[in-house]
Amino acid sequence: MAKKVLKNIAIILGVLWIFSFVIRYSLPFYWGDSTQTVKYEFYKKNSDKFNTVFLGGSLEFRHINPAIIDSVARLNNIDMRSFNLGVDGHGIVQQAEDLDGLLKIHNPNLKYIFLSLSSEPYFFVANMHTSKWVSWQSASSTVNAAKILATLDKDRPKKRLKYSGLYAMSWIENMFNVAVLPDMISFYVNKDKRDNSYLGKQENGFYPYDYEEYHLFMEYKWEDTLLLQSRKQYENDKPFRDTMTAEVTRAYNNFKSTDKPNQAMVDLCMKMYNKCAKRGIQVFFMLPPKGRTDYSLLLPVLYAMPKGTQIDLGDPRKYPKYYDVAYGYNFHHLNYKGAVLQSNEMAKQIVSSIKAMKDSI
Repeated sequence: MAKKVLKNIAIILGVLWIFSFVIRYSLPFYWGDSTQTVKYEFYKKNSDKFNTVFLGGSLEFRHINPAIIDSVARLNNIDMRSFNLGVDGHGIVQQAEDLDGLLKIHNPNLKYIFLSLSSEPYFFVANMHTSKWVSWQSASSTVNAAKILATLDKDRPKKRLKYSGLYAMSWIENMFNVAVLPDMISFYVNKDKRDNSYLGKQENGFYPYDYEEYHLFMEYKWEDTLLLQSRKQYENDKPFRDTMTAEVTRAYNNFKSTDKPNQAMVDLCMKMYNKCAKRGIQVFFMLPPKGRTDYSLLLPVLYAMPKGTQIDLGDPRKYPKYYDVAYGYNFHHLNYKGAVLQSNEMAKQIVSSIKAMKDSI
């Protein structure tokens, strides 16, 4: 009797796994993240309207206003019609997966792609075992993460090994669709109920954190709570604000063009660069202000990229307002006023870089 019951359970589980396997391979790569789904679905339907895309995490999603970038570009006779595809929490490893997904979307007009250099592979462990985190994991993302983690010598081996293991675990969960079948079904069932707010007021993908306070519906409740708490802490903790700014300033003061970059990060960035170059797409690399990652790690990687592709916005000596509480939302993000400031400065750098490239031809 017991054997029969176990056999029936095994059969049911097998059928469910096959069912979930079939569903997963019919889903788009962004299915697990509601914000990313809204943004990529919109982009897919309107891709021919855009020739420029910004990828990255919250430092791009919340800071880059395509309307400002496009306006400044047009004033300088540069045709730029851009869309912000940044999504909270998307670091360098996930950005590589996002790029692969983006390039599969038909858009013969795509001319420029901007990639973020604001992170290493570490992530918030609270995201583990969620569809948002598990759904994009793959063999390539696991390998890319492990390669970079192995080279981060400033961190303890135990920490690096732990995160490599967490990536591997997440990949296994994705392969076997562990506990995500209900979310897979929900993707189809609720496709007409998605909230398009994260497209932004101008439907260009820009959504600063100022808007978030009045429309809190992030993927998980702990994110909403963390966001509100972070703003209060930021406003009240001047010593910590000053310490962060001093650390970034120190990294810029100490940086030399001869500094050896992290080769694993360079390799991943150049792999993305070459992938786009083969399609005739020009890639630029952005280093934003207020990043969580040590700028002494990021700066050598940025300046190891092909000449003229660097958009460097992180230096407190040049851009002190980005680190001023009047322009900040929390420790690692600008408010709307700060985002406008950054978008204008970024546009100037973009125009300068594109003009230099045209002049060199």
